[in-house]
Amino acid sequence: MARRPRFLEYYRQFEALSPEEDSARRMARRDEARSRALAVTPVLDLSRPEWHEPPDPEIVNAATFALRRALNRYPDAGGGAARAAVARRHEVPETQVALGHGAAQLLQAALRELASGGEVVLPWPSWTPLPALAARAGATPVPVELDPAGLVDVDALITAAQGASVRAVILCSPNDPTGAVVELGEIRRLAGALRERTVLLLDEALVDFVGEEASAAAIVSELPNTIVFRSFSKAFALAGLRAGYAVGPPELAETLGRMTPGLGVASPTLAAMATALDPNDRAVRRMRKRRAAAATERDRLAEALRGTPYSTAPSRSCYVWMSCEGLGGAAISRGLDEARIVVAPGADWGDEDHIRITLRDKPATERLASALRALLDHR
Repeated sequence: MARRPRFLEYYRQFEALSPEEDSARRMARRDEARSRALAVTPVLDLSRPEWHEPPDPEIVNAATFALRRALNRYPDAGGGAARAAVARRHEVPETQVALGHGAAQLLQAALRELASGGEVVLPWPSWTPLPALAARAGATPVPVELDPAGLVDVDALITAAQGASVRAVILCSPNDPTGAVVELGEIRRLAGALRERTVLLLDEALVDFVGEEASAAAIVSELPNTIVFRSFSKAFALAGLRAGYAVGPPELAETLGRMTPGLGVASPTLAAMATALDPNDRAVRRMRKRRAAAATERDRLAEALRGTPYSTAPSRSCYVWMSCEGLGGAAISRGLDEARIVVAPGADWGDEDHIRITLRDKPATERLASALRALLDHR
């Protein structure tokens, strides 16, 4: 076995090198290392539901200041400036507002208050936790298929909701995973067709990617059986903070009061909410830029795949619900995985034909489109 060179023997190999030669040798090694690093393609994760960028620094600063100032004190159980900001945004009294630990917590609280022991009708596929939220509240989920275009079938929901044991209809607009919006006229029609004691629970966690003109919060006082749920997790990029609120009509003010956590929402969360909803703050402007960015990437992906067998539901959010003639959802997922791109398979919703893509930025969209087109060449 050869003897390993000693320390000084190792360095003797460089004695005959000039400074220029030594520098060239080092640069060659550096370039080789860089080439090896570039050869490793990083994973592009387009499966996660949240926005990929961090929140606005002003929101982070407000939450951090509240945390440092009052960590040893209980928060304002009434919601303080945050509740006032929500009421001001939607032009309703504060009695028609409930704050909570994200839209999911408030949805489950509403289901427990209004639907326990009964049935809950919901379009499917939709937000994956909804059936579990209904079950935890003691209700039975009743799924209703989307129409062939991937839109919510309002007529089918109305028919399914006529059962005597139905206590609630849950609707996501925009829907997850399709990104499709239910127009306000259809919301009015659905709410008006429900039986007495049946409520409409409208999850608008993604509506900031569309704009306030698509939100039923503006008409909630007209709909005595409807509660609208909003989240800061998506367009405001605050998923880790668990912040959300609900807005309802005067007829459901007592229910809204019971939906709020008993000791209120944490002080940092309250501060973040109030800052995020300040109409003069740059946080709102940044949220609008995310809305524009999502729309741009939807258009970019559609243009890149024009003329191919790929098709998508009519999304208005940061999600794209995609299928391909001749390729199942599992085959698309596997092919993209080989290109180190991760998407959410439709099988997560019991749909073997689709995948859900969470849009990011131009480089991500171009890489995704290139990989999708390459899949067609290897069918």
